[in-house]
Amino acid sequence: EFDRWVTHRTGPFFIAESAGRIVGMGKLTVVNEDEGWLEGGRVAPHWRRRGIATALIAHRIAVARERRLRVLRFSTGSDNTPIHRAARRFRFRRVAVMWRHEAPATAGDPPARARPADADRVARLVGPFIQQGHGWEWRTLTADDVLAAERRGRVFVAGRGVQAAAILGHPYNGSLMVIALGGRGRAMRELLSGLRAEAGRRDLDDASMYVANAAQGRAARSAGYRPPWSGRAYLFERRLTPRAGSGPSPARR
Repeated sequence: EFDRWVTHRTGPFFIAESAGRIVGMGKLTVVNEDEGWLEGGRVAPHWRRRGIATALIAHRIAVARERRLRVLRFSTGSDNTPIHRAARRFRFRRVAVMWRHEAPATAGDPPARARPADADRVARLVGPFIQQGHGWEWRTLTADDVLAAERRGRVFVAGRGVQAAAILGHPYNGSLMVIALGGRGRAMRELLSGLRAEAGRRDLDDASMYVANAAQGRAARSAGYRPPWSGRAYLFERRLTPRAGSGPSPARR
């Protein structure tokens, strides 16, 4: 799995070395023509506090600029204070706090599926981010995401005039995965309760999602969801302005 990740054609993988030994690494994943994702940053324990992690971040930012990416993001745990400091140093700002909640599947009626006419309203409710895969990776939600999910029957709504909405991803490890969520109040509670029933209809074990604000958290808990752990995922973002004639800086060893 590691070999596949390193060689996967989603962006360059960088290493830092000293005397032929690999002492650090990091990947720049190109999400689309505008967005990049920083991941896999690691430094060997005996080589920490020597500027290696800083050099790897700086180099990937320079490469992202060279490739004309407009935004870089990464996520980390709410308890990872060294990375929070690095984010501030490199002028990343925290744009979201994601807190996972899950609840067992139940019997009952699932929520209504969205109609094509609901697409604009759904996009406004669940944006600005959509989860990629099953981990801590998010990108910008687009209108095409909503339309494609609606065609596949993966958009569920609740409330008169669509007051809450959810986009589903592929099930993972027995969970109904909600990859974008928006709304509040009674409609959100009804939607989240209905998604537990949708998980039951699909013979899945539970429904799982990340809530992004206090109102969503309250609605989730009132619908029977609980966080499996206390930590949150912090999502950081930096907007890039390409510099004329700039290129990637050499990695420090």
